[in-house]
Amino acid sequence: MRSFVDTEENERSRRRRSGWLRPTIRLAVGVGLISFLISRSDISAIKQALAGANPLLIMASYSLSIGLVVASAFRWRIFLEALEVDLSIPSILRLTFVGAFFNAFLPPGVGGDAYKAFRVRTTNTTLATSFASVLLDRVAGIAMLAILGFLAAVTAIRSDITPLVLMGLALSVGVLALATSVLLMGQNLVGGGRRTWFGIRPRIRRALDAAARAIRRPSTIRRSFMIGVVCQAFGIAAYATLAHSLGLGIPLEVVTLGLLSATVVSAIPITINGLGIREAVWVWGLSIYGIAQGRALAYALLVLGVSLATSAVGGLVYAVAGGDVAVQEGT
Repeated sequence: MRSFVDTEENERSRRRRSGWLRPTIRLAVGVGLISFLISRSDISAIKQALAGANPLLIMASYSLSIGLVVASAFRWRIFLEALEVDLSIPSILRLTFVGAFFNAFLPPGVGGDAYKAFRVRTTNTTLATSFASVLLDRVAGIAMLAILGFLAAVTAIRSDITPLVLMGLALSVGVLALATSVLLMGQNLVGGGRRTWFGIRPRIRRALDAAARAIRRPSTIRRSFMIGVVCQAFGIAAYATLAHSLGLGIPLEVVTLGLLSATVVSAIPITINGLGIREAVWVWGLSIYGIAQGRALAYALLVLGVSLATSAVGGLVYAVAGGDVAVQEGT
């Protein structure tokens, strides 16, 4: 009996160590990548670029980033309504800001999505329904960015075919194909075999079924498309404003392609929330257009700083207002 208890305790201890070890390694890799980029750059050029940045434009970029979070809250509201989940606008805004905070500061990068799904769930709103709303919101965001990235690539390719343009074109087509497959054929991809994957498969199927039913409504697609354009317009404008604050002089389509590439590539689970990978993509992409590595890295670090500062608002919201919401599912 004692041996069995000791074994169980050792297993729990091993899992705790593993739970901390992976995020720590990924954080170390991300910090290492940024350190490597800095070591390969002219540090004085980085300092000079950051010192010369226009503070008013940085604040404008920050305001646009806040606008992006607010607009995404209203995009999520469209899917909640399509799934007949009644949630007040203040609650949606609060959960969206807190979710952005968790997405930025929790290791998986999707902790905020899980937080939102669990907070919306009640006795009348199943976890499958709440997860479907979050899934639709996430897919709508990346799909709209892919659409704008495709348009940017088509525009840029007329004047010059660069590796960034080709990468943006390939990523936009791939993202749109994957998003379509998940929404239209998600249940087939999951399958209906006897294996339940520790009980996860049936829940995924229910969530995908709810998501498929929600997007069958033309009004849902139309409204989410319109607010999706607004969301990505805020995001692209924020990045373009930061580029202007440093006087980089890069076209809007290059900013769009850089944003798409950095967003998709940083989803690779090598570092914490793409730390280091995202900055490397920006340095690589901007160097194609003649931006010196020091200035390109200064831009990437400035993007990181504004992003973290925007997400930190959710931490303040959580500290002040908490996370409890009152949800009632319609009939």
